[in-house]
Amino acid sequence: MTYDVPKTIWEVGESLRFDEPLAFDDPRFVKTDAARGEQFSYNALLRPLGIDSRNWEMKFEPKDRRYILFCGHRGGGKSTELRRVSARLADPARYFVVQLDALKDLDIHNLQYTDVLLALARALLADLQKNAITIDRIFLENLENWFKERIEKHEQTKQFAAEIKTGVKAEGGIPWLAKLFAEINTAFRLNSTYKEELRKVVKNHFKEFAEGFNQLISAAETQIRKKNAGRKLLFVVDGTDRLNQEDSDRFFVSDAYQLQEIHGLFIYCAPIHLIYEHGQINQIFPNIFKLPMIKLHEAEGQRLAEGYNTLSNMLYRRAAPELFDNEASVEKLIQASGGHPRDLLRLLNYAFGSAEGDYFDENAINLAIAQLATDYRRLLDKEDYQLLVEIDREPRRSHNAERSRTLLYNLSLLEYNSYWWNSHPVIRTLPSYQSALAEAHANET
Repeated sequence: MTYDVPKTIWEVGESLRFDEPLAFDDPRFVKTDAARGEQFSYNALLRPLGIDSRNWEMKFEPKDRRYILFCGHRGGGKSTELRRVSARLADPARYFVVQLDALKDLDIHNLQYTDVLLALARALLADLQKNAITIDRIFLENLENWFKERIEKHEQTKQFAAEIKTGVKAEGGIPWLAKLFAEINTAFRLNSTYKEELRKVVKNHFKEFAEGFNQLISAAETQIRKKNAGRKLLFVVDGTDRLNQEDSDRFFVSDAYQLQEIHGLFIYCAPIHLIYEHGQINQIFPNIFKLPMIKLHEAEGQRLAEGYNTLSNMLYRRAAPELFDNEASVEKLIQASGGHPRDLLRLLNYAFGSAEGDYFDENAINLAIAQLATDYRRLLDKEDYQLLVEIDREPRRSHNAERSRTLLYNLSLLEYNSYWWNSHPVIRTLPSYQSALAEAHANET
């Protein structure tokens, strides 16, 4: 992919995208592993999949079903990193990877387990068809019969079934099922009037659907190996970390049983607060991988050059170095981000909007910091500032109050490797935070 770094501030403003994950081969990508902390590695993600992170050799094929949570802050780089990991895992000597982006393929604001599982079936069928992998009709009969018995004959969905079968000439096999599930997926993504009824059908007859899907997965793995397209099948689900707190609790806790009735290997993106929300989450999902923030300093305050260098490289691939008035302005922008990649780009975008000339100068950066601080101020109340001050004064202490989990969710509180917390730096510029800090000092005397 050819790419020219923007050379004018206007090119920066026009091309800046800070809410889209980077493709595995995007030239703007900056390797962040070392900047996330010296103890950071992908072992907790790769070893349960039988992968040796030193050379990406597959040491064993997992026999049991596994459901791995890929956790981290929103905007912390999960989707970008997961895409790169998935690209490396997708290899005939390793995995046949089926990916689902819930943000693109479904409605993240109205999402349930039914939607995701039906979309995964659609994605698998589409990938099998794309790779010319065929499966004997006998192994598809359970899914075909589920559709015919439960969708075609159900009073509220039979009209939908008739509509989506229009133009589908084949009467069975992968091409037929692929088209049917593609239409079902579209109904969920566009919030069709049939959406709720389709959900009811899946829930009321989930055992039959799960049996059909599991049979498809088992048969697909056999044919994938025969075609030398991978040793195992792996599903990677991105975007489910964007669920709100209530929906994420339902999806990953209340409905975990249904997710795990589909037998296979799965990686699900999950919001970081979920780890602390429920004591049982480690029992439901014993394999949890956490992607921490980029570290700009240690909990005790020691500056970490690796973090600053990594984020300056990230900036300079979106804006040429000569567009900043000096290095001090770049450092100030990075420091204000707290090591949060998306917030760094949000700050750059705000600085573009605040600049009065052709450069990112100190005044534009100060205004950008104030604007981002205002965004966070809208999320906080007096008790939040008091809790953030308490955490900042003892960042390594465990703070498992319910409100602290909400602060993790909305990014007011950031988690760093070896798992200590700090408030977002822009919040510390707010008068309410300064008042809470002064009150804490006064209570000591």
